[in-house]
Amino acid sequence: LKTIGEVCLAASCSPPPLLKGFEPWGAGVAMAMCRTATRFALRRSPVELSNSIFTGSTQRSIGPKQAFGYGEVNPSNAPGMAPYQAKPPESFEDTVKYISRGMTQMPTRKEIIEAIGYPGQKHSAGGITTVGRIYYGPGRYDYGRPVMPQGWFANWFYGFWEFGHLMFVADRWIFFRQLRHLFATIVCFIPMWLQMQWNVKQWDDFKKSHVQ
Repeated sequence: LKTIGEVCLAASCSPPPLLKGFEPWGAGVAMAMCRTATRFALRRSPVELSNSIFTGSTQRSIGPKQAFGYGEVNPSNAPGMAPYQAKPPESFEDTVKYISRGMTQMPTRKEIIEAIGYPGQKHSAGGITTVGRIYYGPGRYDYGRPVMPQGWFANWFYGFWEFGHLMFVADRWIFFRQLRHLFATIVCFIPMWLQMQWNVKQWDDFKKSHVQ
């Protein structure tokens, strides 16, 4: 097993193919790149090892933790953390609680800031089957193994419930983010539409006063 120094020395003696013909200069570039990689590999991470992403203590470090953004990761007022929000409601009581409390809760300050965006905002840890999360911890429906409903009807439409649950309850900041695009599009479109209407009116006036 070669040491880091031996690897760097070997790389410095063998410049990349694109640098063939410039061996002295290419060897220096290769050595500089190796030294840079070695220096970054040994640097200290700004995130303390004692932090926990579930208690919000990660925010003591410099900048946000991953894509959870600034602020606590699992505060007491986080949306989608109630027991009746862990799965599709299967009783009238749970349905009333889910709609009256889960979908009418005012947005938190963190949700508004993350939805609007800011310079340096990190991408959310989402992919094909989920979206980015700014709140996470015990109580959330996808914390650990998701709790599945008992009835066949709720299981059959689980995918539709999950989409609505993410967009309007647990990760509604993503929905707010889509509204940002809608409002920005309208704001940018209205001036161009007004100019277009003025142009049509001017052409009508021109045709009336200039007979061809």
